[in-house]
Amino acid sequence: MTRDEAEQILKSLVKNDNLIKHHLACEAAMKALYKRLTPKFVQQEQDDWALVGLLHDADYELSKNHPEKHTLILEEKIGNRLNPSLMRAIKSHNWKYNGITPKTRLDWSIYCCDELTGLIIATALIHPTRSLEALTVDFIMKRFNEPTFAKGANRAQIMMCEKELTIPLTEFIEIVLKAMQGISTELGL
Repeated sequence: MTRDEAEQILKSLVKNDNLIKHHLACEAAMKALYKRLTPKFVQQEQDDWALVGLLHDADYELSKNHPEKHTLILEEKIGNRLNPSLMRAIKSHNWKYNGITPKTRLDWSIYCCDELTGLIIATALIHPTRSLEALTVDFIMKRFNEPTFAKGANRAQIMMCEKELTIPLTEFIEIVLKAMQGISTELGL
């Protein structure tokens, strides 16, 4: 599957502009995580990781009342058009509902960065500049440590980056933040 095909699928399934921006943020984060985690850079593999970020929640609006079906509806919609390891990574980010446990660095990367992108956007929105460019890891960490801020962002899920990816939390935040800053115009921040 090409990026253009994936984007067409995303836009056919997702109507909420903010949710599309979330997918773009995860796509950028996954590219950056691939570079950090893979000693031998291979463009096609980076593109595959990006597809996982771009498509991971494509069926969210269709499954929001049935979380156990999240990712499985997407799989039905796209059939075998996506490499099985990529589809497995997408499904594993919803493992608490579907039982498909993350195993690979690809699986854990989408699982951990999914929640972090939302926390970073929420943090940008309360920053005096309301922009990603002005954000720092320290500013994000202060909000990360406030349990009442962005309550929906699962901190434990984000922190799995340390155990499963062996990336310290502050470095993980920096990687994802820089990736998102690189597409700040697309994200409207």
